[in-house]
Amino acid sequence: MTKTGAYLRSAEAARRFGVSGKALRLYEAHGLLRAERTLAGWRVYGPEQIARLHQIIALKSFGFPLSRIAELLAGGLPDLARFLELHEDVLRQEARRVEVALSLLSAARLKLARHGDLSSDDLMNLTKEIAMTEERTQDLAAAYQAIANKHFTPDDRATLASNGYQGMDKPDTDWAVLHEEATRLMQAGDPRSPAAMDLARRWMGKVFAATGGDPTLTQKMKAAAREANEQPAFTAASGSGNALMDFVSEAYGAAISAGIMPDPQTAN
Repeated sequence: MTKTGAYLRSAEAARRFGVSGKALRLYEAHGLLRAERTLAGWRVYGPEQIARLHQIIALKSFGFPLSRIAELLAGGLPDLARFLELHEDVLRQEARRVEVALSLLSAARLKLARHGDLSSDDLMNLTKEIAMTEERTQDLAAAYQAIANKHFTPDDRATLASNGYQGMDKPDTDWAVLHEEATRLMQAGDPRSPAAMDLARRWMGKVFAATGGDPTLTQKMKAAAREANEQPAFTAASGSGNALMDFVSEAYGAAISAGIMPDPQTAN
């Protein structure tokens, strides 16, 4: 079968979309994309695949992991609007923090340009804001390190790190979106709703991705998270809390009962 017209070979598609051939094969491995083949066996992408590539690249730019992109595409993107809204909220929070820092620096530069120097009060206010931000970051990192040392062995931490988990003290947009969605569903009050069970499936999927599905490490991670949630600094930074974790646990149990999630006690 000869492919003509709008069909692109792998190298051409990769060049057009600014990705590597390896990335295209990775999308195929995750079930996001399926190339067609010429009679000679060359991978080619037609109009449908090119449209799908546009969707994949756009969703990646919003910060979605490939596993979540696969779910969204498989479902016809029914909840994409809500997820984009949540991602926008998270990014706006980050933007506000950056805006405050930029406004302080801009004001300091303007005063410096007009008067040739900055007053002691100006410098104190600027350094105080910077120091407070750095101190909060350092305190959060130190608090998490103490919790991690208590709950995880060096091998545990190596496993988590190799699976891409960086700790509760590091910004994670995907977790922030899940927390936002969980908070909204918890306010609705029904952990057995289809939306809550789907959230629990994705929440626990992210946990299992970090722990490699190891039940012992999963329990350690849960214990560490519950201890961290008892500290206001973590709750404020993550938007989580033990009440939220309890809600997700109940929704997860409902998802197991409904057959949406496999029972970890019986899964191979």
